[in-house]
Amino acid sequence: MKIQKLFRIAPADPKGLEPFASWQELSPKFSTEKVNDCFLIVAHIDDTDFEPLTSIFQSKEEAMGAFLTLAIEHGWEEVPETYCIYHAQEIEGKLFAGLLFNGQINLYEQTTAEQMVQIMARVHRVVVYSYEVVTYIKDIYPEIDQKVFSIAREIGKRLGKAPELEELAKIYGMEIKSLEDKLRLIEKLLENPVRTPFGEVSLPSFNHPLRECE
Repeated sequence: MKIQKLFRIAPADPKGLEPFASWQELSPKFSTEKVNDCFLIVAHIDDTDFEPLTSIFQSKEEAMGAFLTLAIEHGWEEVPETYCIYHAQEIEGKLFAGLLFNGQINLYEQTTAEQMVQIMARVHRVVVYSYEVVTYIKDIYPEIDQKVFSIAREIGKRLGKAPELEELAKIYGMEIKSLEDKLRLIEKLLENPVRTPFGEVSLPSFNHPLRECE
């Protein structure tokens, strides 16, 4: 298991932080990386560390779940290893959406949106260009806010504004006539640096924590 958190000031002794202070039985290994004005602390805990705890919990998996729950309460998150790219649009009041997951694109309509949400629920990150598309499905999947990485928002943080997807398509020489085209363009934007009408910009990896520094 790997969990991570951003700090404004790098802690001198991460093991003294929660949840590790309450789980002395574990032997986490820590790494630190400078990310903009923050320090990213990643804690790696071997799954075998949880095996002796089966005297307290019914299984190793239950112990891991309890630890992760406490970690999340203290602002940590599991390091994302899986993701999908999501885009959607409304046409005449009907939702049309697409997911790029494991290299494959699937399209959905209002009646099949639940199938799309099931895939989103299985991954650690949902990558979008603009947060606007999230509003289409928040009523059926409110938890999406906890895993959304918005490329436009990250561009805006660094350049003060973000271009429309259509503007980026021209710069990248890509057509975006279909949902499939837009998903492929968004996938391309995960490669740094991102070229915009306002200049190039390097964005953080989508697997970095979504919360701000503490």
